[in-house]
Amino acid sequence: MGPSLKSEAISHDIEALERELAGLRTRVEDDGANFATLEQQIAELRENLLRTRESMAEREARLAEKQQELAEAKRLETLSTYEDNLRSQREAGERAATAASEFLAALDAYDDETLNVRQLLEEMRDAFGRDVRVSEVELALQEEPLRLLGTWEAVMAATKWRLNMQFEDSVAVEEFPQDLHELPRDRGPTRLLKEYLRKN
Repeated sequence: MGPSLKSEAISHDIEALERELAGLRTRVEDDGANFATLEQQIAELRENLLRTRESMAEREARLAEKQQELAEAKRLETLSTYEDNLRSQREAGERAATAASEFLAALDAYDDETLNVRQLLEEMRDAFGRDVRVSEVELALQEEPLRLLGTWEAVMAATKWRLNMQFEDSVAVEEFPQDLHELPRDRGPTRLLKEYLRKN
């Protein structure tokens, strides 16, 4: 190969290398630009992540505050329910007192009717002696107390339990309203008892 051919080959190699180098430089520039873009995106992502973390911390603080508010609201609702329950208990007590008064009135009426039947029995004995009609009235007067015995026992047991009920040591009896201490004292014995005492 002559000198001219050798130099020409070398020139071709140089040109090829220069093209490859230009291509590589272009790729470096492109990759550098892409890397710069990625770095900018990473910086933006890092900044967004910081903002998100700050927002999350704020939301967590607000959530804790709201949870405290909810606990306080429930506490107040519980107190309100307590007051409602206390009012309902008092209303139930008033109804029980009214029912007790009605029961005593009904008991008085029953005593009146029983005394009337006893008086009727005495008059029938004077008028008829020992006949079937007198026996029938006597039997009714004997059976009636037995028929009502269960009711009387239940009323007495319930009343005795409440009269003997002990309060907690931490609650002084003197703290209750005076009208809750006093039982009705103006009500004397029932008519049957008074009649029994009169006759005996």
